[in-house]
Amino acid sequence: MLQPAENAGTARNIILAGFMGSGKTTVGRELALMLDRQLVDTDEEVVRRHGLSIATVFTRYGEDRFREWEAEIALEFAMLRNLVVATGGGTLMNDRVFNDLNVFGFTAYLRWPFEMLYERIRQSGKHRPLVERYGKEGLRGLLADREPRYRQAHVEVCAGDYPPATIAKVINHVFKN
Repeated sequence: MLQPAENAGTARNIILAGFMGSGKTTVGRELALMLDRQLVDTDEEVVRRHGLSIATVFTRYGEDRFREWEAEIALEFAMLRNLVVATGGGTLMNDRVFNDLNVFGFTAYLRWPFEMLYERIRQSGKHRPLVERYGKEGLRGLLADREPRYRQAHVEVCAGDYPPATIAKVINHVFKN
């Protein structure tokens, strides 16, 4: 059950950040299990609350509306405690969201070399509106635009070929120390 911050003591949320396809949700599941916390995913929450796939939201309402809904959800989660929060790739680009999540939580950036990341995105089989819009080189530029914000996280984990459980252990170790 989600707990309001005022009832949860000092158990800071762990916020997973990074580009699409970086494994935030998968690593988040491992971390949540390890710490006996609930995993919440901002993308999945947009889908659940609005009953539309992300691709449908982009098509019907545009990226700006998606970002508004995503920001509302992320700000709501920022006020809770004891969660592992998997953010969407663009969530932290909103200044208010970034500040609230970074101040009230512990942020971890899952960093990948672009070529490996692109291959993961391509092979995932997921319909990703930004992939269609930007193409490979456009995604490279989008990552370059977002990376300075991602790198402001409390910890940066070079994900590469490491299994999700290993990445979760690294984040947990740094979080506890």
